Amino acid sequence: MTYIGRRQPRDEDPALLTGRGRYVSDVRLPGMAQLALVRSPHAHARIRHIDAQRARALPGVIGVYTAADLPAIMKAAPGMAARTPGARLATPTPLASEIVRYVGEPVAVVCADDRYLAEDAAEAVVVEYEPLPVILSIEQEAATPILHAGWPSNVAEHFGATVGDGAAALAGAAVVADVALRIGRVSAQPLEPRAVAAVYDEVSDLLTVYHATQAVHTARRGLAATLGIDEARIRVIAPDVGGAFGVKNRQYPEEVLVAYLALTLRRPVKWVGDRREEFISTNQGRDQLHHARLGLDADGHIIALVDHFIVNAGAYNPTATAPAHNTVMNLPGPYRVPHLDLTCDVVLTNTVPTGPYRGAGRPEANYVMERSLDRAADLLGMDRIEVRRRNLIRPADLPYTVGITGPGGVPLRHESGDYPAGFAQTLAAIDYDGFRQRQAEAQAQGRYLGIGVVNGVEISGTGQPETASMRIAPDGEVTVAVGTATQGQGHQTTLRQIVADRLGAPFERIRIVEGDSAAIASGAGSFASRSTTAMGNAASLVAQSLRRRLLQDAAVQLEANVDDLEWEGDRIAVRGVPASAIPYAHLVAQASEPYAAEETYTPAPTVGYLGQGVIVEVDPATCQITILDYVICHDGGVVVNPLLAEGQTIGAAAQGLGATLIEAMRYDEHGAPLTTTLQTYLLPAATETPEYRLLHQQFPATANPEGFKGLAEGGAIPVMAALTQAVEDALAPFGVRLGAIPLTPDALAGALAEAAGGRDDHSNTPDSQPSDTSAGPDGATYGKGAQP
Repeated sequence: MTYIGRRQPRDEDPALLTGRGRYVSDVRLPGMAQLALVRSPHAHARIRHIDAQRARALPGVIGVYTAADLPAIMKAAPGMAARTPGARLATPTPLASEIVRYVGEPVAVVCADDRYLAEDAAEAVVVEYEPLPVILSIEQEAATPILHAGWPSNVAEHFGATVGDGAAALAGAAVVADVALRIGRVSAQPLEPRAVAAVYDEVSDLLTVYHATQAVHTARRGLAATLGIDEARIRVIAPDVGGAFGVKNRQYPEEVLVAYLALTLRRPVKWVGDRREEFISTNQGRDQLHHARLGLDADGHIIALVDHFIVNAGAYNPTATAPAHNTVMNLPGPYRVPHLDLTCDVVLTNTVPTGPYRGAGRPEANYVMERSLDRAADLLGMDRIEVRRRNLIRPADLPYTVGITGPGGVPLRHESGDYPAGFAQTLAAIDYDGFRQRQAEAQAQGRYLGIGVVNGVEISGTGQPETASMRIAPDGEVTVAVGTATQGQGHQTTLRQIVADRLGAPFERIRIVEGDSAAIASGAGSFASRSTTAMGNAASLVAQSLRRRLLQDAAVQLEANVDDLEWEGDRIAVRGVPASAIPYAHLVAQASEPYAAEETYTPAPTVGYLGQGVIVEVDPATCQITILDYVICHDGGVVVNPLLAEGQTIGAAAQGLGATLIEAMRYDEHGAPLTTTLQTYLLPAATETPEYRLLHQQFPATANPEGFKGLAEGGAIPVMAALTQAVEDALAPFGVRLGAIPLTPDALAGALAEAAGGRDDHSNTPDSQPSDTSAGPDGATYGKGAQP
């Protein structure tokens, strides 16, 4: 039976849907202590004194610890390696010792017999602060205060990419679209907040850490370095994890504190974050400001893209550099851009640190390119769709080398696909050709409809190797250990399908073990839409290796040629001679050596096409946006399970919708977050989420043996551009131009007021930058030889 390509129901669902999932919060051990953190109420302040005397005296309190009490672990957290010479890295210690740099940074930790006692004691800790000046604006790159001593400015990293000569090419362009675009800050808000528990076994000298993480081996490596013990003494287990989306893939203070106290107190310790802590202590995402110039010739062909953008890293930058580099790599998108001049500044401010969040720099890049194309098309008086058609990478161009280096120093290449065909599919499905009549009829009735159709690509699969280890038991049970960790994606089902196909064993006899550092020696983890591409290929290779051995052994016993053998359920038979067969479990039981093997695979980046079309209705009186139709086209290469692929695509699209329309982390002038509950920070619910219509392309990747492409983030990538284009189209009769995300009702009201000449504080344009209408009456500037 063939399993790859089958809509196999998720194996994980019955347990999760019936409450039988096991999360970190379900880990309960005798004598387990609980932690609560004392967090700074100031965005920037000097710690003058901490008085924990009353807290320590409370019943049930085991200890109250400050940085001074835990010198052994007051080490800077590990961060992603800087890719740019001269880059500076600021990473926090588990507890702030002298200065706090964002609201929510921990300054003390309370350990008590239960969480209630710990919380009460945390409130009894008195901290004396000396407030310091706060910096919140990323436009003030060289402003004071300098957040980290010894730095010349708050710019942590300056880098870019150059192909050709962008500035010179712009000088010869017929039109130059000059736009300033802001992408707001969001919070991931997984269903399960961050959590960690640890227990130390003195007999085995083993510290076991239960951790809601995306990468158990990375977590183990970081803990070993911070605790100062050998990795062999630490086992990290990721049980069921209720979502992550990128934010559970770095070392946070809580995991170090839990592990250290479990080790030193010789009793189990646990911390489970609450919803408010997710808002004030977990990595946030997006938060970029771009000034882009896109030049085109008179026929609508792209000549050059020049873009300088700023990324708000927050108070520390252990992970902010990854989305920033992704943005650079993804800015050209699916288009032929002969000249590129892209630069980025990663800037620190007194806010929660940022890092990868679903899409991790890709949606931001797509938004900038697609919005720039809209402005350029308007300048030329050309249909926005036609400009895109003329610039898409064509099948005849493949493989198309962008000229930018991707992760691991690998040149970025578009290797397989048909982007124009995907675009045509999207346009036909959304009925672009017939929409204008429908729009006119609605407008005659006082209703304002708009359409947006954009392109994109999902570049996925980083270069870290993944290893799969497989063993076949004497009873025929197949166990595959892998280094990834699932957070709801359906890894168990996907990997079992791959192994069933490539080994030939029945699907029901295959067991996947992941999320356990003791199960396999190494693993990079689950992020960047890489699990199927990296681990799927590793599992395929090891399955094929054992299949060859099984068939060779069966051929000897059946006195047949290997090429004449085939799998029939639990047995291997001679093709055309069903009576001549042997159960494969019989082969395994008789083997002189165990049927076991291990294979490592290092993935190369893959590129899959994305197209999205959306029709909206906007009420200019209430600024309510209603989505009437939404079409998504995606190329996932060889799709293992269409059911799971569609679920990942729709889930990502819903998250993109939230970030575009309603989600916004907001801070006051003192750096205090204003959105710390789900009443003030809105997430899209079923009532806001449309019925998505999915279109499929399946062009196998040429960069890996199985032809897989990453697809878990693709649904989120074009959403900002597609919805903004549609909303702007609906409000075109009012002269509205949109240059900032999110498109909240307040923001749209400001844009309408601005268009009407009543500019106010709610304008939908980036602050402290020229708005995307200030460069010219149509939101663009003109290059050499252009006619306004």
